[in-house]
Amino acid sequence: MTPKFFALLGGLLLAASLQAAPADKRIAISIDDLPLANQRPLSLADKQAQTERMLAALRKHQAPAIGFVNEDRLQVRGEVDGHIGLLQRWLDAGMELGNHGYGHLSMQKTPLDQYQDAVLRGDVVLRSLLAPRGQAPRYWRHPYLQTGKNDEETAQFEAFLAKRGYRVAPVTVEHDDYVFACVYERSDAAGKRRTLEAYLPHLDKALDAYERMSQELFERQIPQVLLIHANEVNADSLDATLQRLRERGYRFITLDEALADPAYASPTAASKQYGSSWLARWARAMNKRLSVYGQPDPSGWVAERYAAECR
Repeated sequence: MTPKFFALLGGLLLAASLQAAPADKRIAISIDDLPLANQRPLSLADKQAQTERMLAALRKHQAPAIGFVNEDRLQVRGEVDGHIGLLQRWLDAGMELGNHGYGHLSMQKTPLDQYQDAVLRGDVVLRSLLAPRGQAPRYWRHPYLQTGKNDEETAQFEAFLAKRGYRVAPVTVEHDDYVFACVYERSDAAGKRRTLEAYLPHLDKALDAYERMSQELFERQIPQVLLIHANEVNADSLDATLQRLRERGYRFITLDEALADPAYASPTAASKQYGSSWLARWARAMNKRLSVYGQPDPSGWVAERYAAECR
C-alpha cells in the first residue's frame, strides 16, 4: 500500500472521529424580573425563601447566572430595604446583576425618550450595590425582548446603552415559563405537582427546537443563553431544570463566555412587536430558511387553564 493510501485513510479516520465526537454544549443561565415576579401577593419572608431556593440550585450545579432587575419591584411600602436585601443575596452568592428597566416597559408601546429614562431609573439601586464591589452593571435585557420599532430606533437606543456602559443581553432559548408560572401560582398542591410534571417535558421540546435551529444556522451547537423568570415555579423547579440540562450534555458558562462566540456577532434587525430568540433573528437577517423557528406553544390542560385564568 502506498503512502498516499495511508494518508487518505488517516484523513477518513480523523473525519469519522470528529463526526462521532459529542457536541460541546454550553449554556448561560439568565433570570429576569428580579427580585421576584410572582403575580399573587407574597410576604417578604416568602420572597426570601424563594430566592434562597433558586440560589441553592445554582450553587448545587455550579451554574453561574445573571439576574435582570426591575427596580420598581423594590418599591414595597415598609419593605424597601428588605427587597434590596434580596438583590444583595444574589451578589453575595457570586451571581451577576443586570438592568431590566424600571417598570418593565414595552419598547413597542413606549416613546424612546421614556424608554431610555426607564434604563436610568432602573439602575439607581443597582449601581449603589455594585459600586462598593468595584463593579457597575454591564448588561441590559429588553423587556418582552422587544429591541425596537425599526432599525433606526434600535441603533439609537443601543448607542445610548453603550454610553452607559451596557451591552444587550440576547436570548436564544426560552420555553414560555410564564405560562406555567401563572398556572402554578393558582394551583393547589396537587395542581402544582401536575404542573411540574408538564414543565420539564416542555423544556425538552424547546431545547430540541433551539438545538436544531443552531445546527441548521451555524452547522454546530453554539453556546446558548437560557431565559427564565424569578418566580415560584422556577424557585421550586430550578434544581430539576439544571439537572435536565446536565443530562442533555450541557455545561454551564457565564454570559460573557457565551457572547464571546462569533455567532453573537451575527447581524439582526429590529424586533418590532414580537421579541423572538436571537436564533430566529439571525436566520431572518441571513435570509436562511430553517425547519423550526422557536419553541412549541404549551398545549393541553396547561394551555387551557392559562387561557381561562391568566390572560
